[in-house]
Order: sequence, then C-alpha cells, then structure tokens
Amino acid sequence: MTMAWWHWTAAALLAGYAGTASAKDSAPCPKDLICASAPETVGGAMIRAGYQGLVDTDNEGDPMIVSSAAGYKFNILFYDCEAHKECASLQFSMRLTPSKPRDLAFVNKWNSEKRFAQMALTKDGDLRVTHDMTTIGGVTRVNFTDTVEWWSSLLGALDAFLDANPATSPAAPPASAPGKRLS
Repeated sequence: MTMAWWHWTAAALLAGYAGTASAKDSAPCPKDLICASAPETVGGAMIRAGYQGLVDTDNEGDPMIVSSAAGYKFNILFYDCEAHKECASLQFSMRLTPSKPRDLAFVNKWNSEKRFAQMALTKDGDLRVTHDMTTIGGVTRVNFTDTVEWWSSLLGALDAFLDANPATSPAAPPASAPGKRLS
C-alpha cells in the first residue's frame, strides 16, 4: 500500500510540474504591462523602444512581431498559445546564412560566452540566434525594453564574433574511404 501511495504522489507531482511548464496566460494583460497574450502590447513596446514593431502572423497562424536591430532582421515569435491566442512566452529569433560555413565549435564558443542569447547550427548550415522570455502576468515596459536592448547588443556583437572566429576549412576525407560518408 505504501508503494502505491508513493507512485500516486509522484504522478500527481509530475502532472503539476507539467501543467506549470505549459501554462497559458488567459487572464487579461494588466494595464501598462507587456504580455504575449496581447500581441499589440509587444508591438507597441517595440515601437516605444525605438524599433519596428509590426504585428503579423507566422506560418502556423500564431502572432509574430517583425523587427530589426544592429543591421539584422529578426522576429519575435509567440509560444505556448491556445488557438493562436492566450500566448505565454516570446522568442526573439534571427537566422543568418554566414558567408563562410561555421561548425559546432563556433556555436559552442558563442554559447559559452553569451548569457542572453543562444546560437544553434541548422541542418542547412545557417546560424540561428534566439532568446526566450515568459510574460505570464505581464512584464514592465522597463524590463521589456531592457530585454530588447540586450538582444540588440548581442546582435551587434555578432559581426565582431564572426570576424574574431574565422571559419575553419573542412577536414579532408580519410584516404581509406574516398567519397564515402563516415558513420
């Protein structure tokens, strides 16, 4: 009986954690705050911060903000949405095709040196830079503007990082397997 109680308790706790991780923001956005559940507040906050803040939709029908900073176009994607509304979080996202191919060592170096933006290497060899934030209950304008300024400064640092970390030439295939991909 004790073991059954423990399994039930563990399952209930895990279910509670799962609910928290996928929380929706169905409450109205509080006055003067920025909420993913109210895309116009995000677009307006971008404009007040001195950036573009075009409210649009992505390929799945969820809200999206189109903007630019430091010479790069980027999107703010809305996540954890219920029927394309009541979204709970945002992702600042920018994709770059580098003039010279980059590898995972380059990406790992960026990620080890930068706190507020993560980089990934896509299957096409593009670099994807992202920053996520939750807005459940609302975010102040000052906090949101600070996040946008951090994002902008990281995009501004990207060119210098690319220059300081030149692409490495790809390794030649081993002589024992010319023209074959190694598993």
